[in-house]
Amino acid sequence: MSDYQDTIREAVLDEANFVRATFSGQQRGKTNPWQRLELRPVEVKGQRHLQFSFFDEKQNIVKNYVGETAVTHLTAALTLPFRNFHIISQNETIQINLSKKGQPIINRQATEKPQVVDLAHDRSKNTILSEGEDIPFLQVMGVMREDGRIKADHRSKFQQINAFLKILAEIEEIAALPEPVRLVDFGCGNAYLTFAAYHYLVNILGKQALVVGVDGQEKLIARNQSRANALGWDGLTFVQGLIIDYQADPPPNIVVALHACDTATDDTLAQGIRWQSQVIIVAPCCHHHLQVQLKERFLRQAQDKPSPPEFAAVLRYGLLHERLGDLLTDAFRAAILRMHGYQVTALQFISPEHTPKNLLLRAVKKGDDGGETAVTEYHQLQQYWQVEPHLSDLLKLK
Repeated sequence: MSDYQDTIREAVLDEANFVRATFSGQQRGKTNPWQRLELRPVEVKGQRHLQFSFFDEKQNIVKNYVGETAVTHLTAALTLPFRNFHIISQNETIQINLSKKGQPIINRQATEKPQVVDLAHDRSKNTILSEGEDIPFLQVMGVMREDGRIKADHRSKFQQINAFLKILAEIEEIAALPEPVRLVDFGCGNAYLTFAAYHYLVNILGKQALVVGVDGQEKLIARNQSRANALGWDGLTFVQGLIIDYQADPPPNIVVALHACDTATDDTLAQGIRWQSQVIIVAPCCHHHLQVQLKERFLRQAQDKPSPPEFAAVLRYGLLHERLGDLLTDAFRAAILRMHGYQVTALQFISPEHTPKNLLLRAVKKGDDGGETAVTEYHQLQQYWQVEPHLSDLLKLK
């Protein structure tokens, strides 16, 4: 092992002072299966472990090792062709970069303020739920093993759950909602996020909550209800039916639909707007309704003079046409929400490596501020493209 690798190894294995380390980059002429490796100490069930987080373009694999096993895996990690090494200890930062010829350039610098060794599990990922915790609903749903480890084939789902809970946690208004907090999840499917929302409201925020999952598939509804019963969660129920037909009295404070197909997202938004729910969260899936209208307009006219003519280069290609329809549909939805007094944020739900349909609209009822601007923008958009959004039809907008 070279001198610079010995330096890294000594710093990482110094249990009293090691804070974290990042290995990144790729040595010239070599192939590295990982884009980045992050190391840090964590405490799992009262014992100190060394956590290895391996990142590539599609996944993040996390492993925790203790004692000689950790030393063995660190030695193996140092053989990978990383080019840059950044190690932080309590009183020192070490930066090591390899030149094109593989020569190490080492820079050691004392820190002005001592760093704190934080053994909190999953701290670096800033997640609501952490691997290694005892989380019964994740175990019941087959995401987590009894020892707290996430199953390999459910790691993406675990990340999606945390992403959703982080979005909820960022909405300050939820903490101030009157009890019981009422939430409806339309098109709940396997209900991973429905269970997660109930867990967040009841077990993390400490609120009384009544959560309902609505879906058209009878078998899923029966299975979800059985799992809720097994957990003893009396405030979580599941109902079979269509979104647009669902009746709620009193209306829910929070309305959710994640990856509801095509106009099912519009049905959800229409319900939430009519109920004046304080929070509406949707992650749209397919957007066929507006795409069909755009295509019909294109085909009705000469191919060399599509309308609007400025978008001829887009409208003549199916994939670009489709993506334009996606963007316009969600732009109309956001404008309509703003017209009804919602503050809207368009954000990425989860990484596109998990699904290309990763846009999420988060709407929080704030009053009519900005409503006039939204009305103007909506009509400008509608007049330019000469299309009728389904949500506009549902709400009978003119």
